[in-house]
Amino acid sequence: MKLSKEELKTKISEKVTDPELSIELLEDVEDSFSEEGAVDNTELEDLKEKYSDLQERYKARFLSGSEEDEEETKEDVPELEEKEVVDIKEI
Repeated sequence: MKLSKEELKTKISEKVTDPELSIELLEDVEDSFSEEGAVDNTELEDLKEKYSDLQERYKARFLSGSEEDEEETKEDVPELEEKEVVDIKEI
């Protein structure tokens, strides 16, 4: 059976006869149910949105097989220069 914060506090104050123990338990309950402990899901939702966006971009770039993407990757990689090398043993 789940109790709300107020129900739990009233039950503790009724059942516990020692005032020091009662105050300590009530403080623990208050700290446990504080608003700061609430989970903020906005950051998680933002990350999920970015993840799905990255998936779509990955699929569009690598799985579509379009020629435009291949040309872009070729432009990014500098071409190697060919140099003539003379082997000393041949001389």
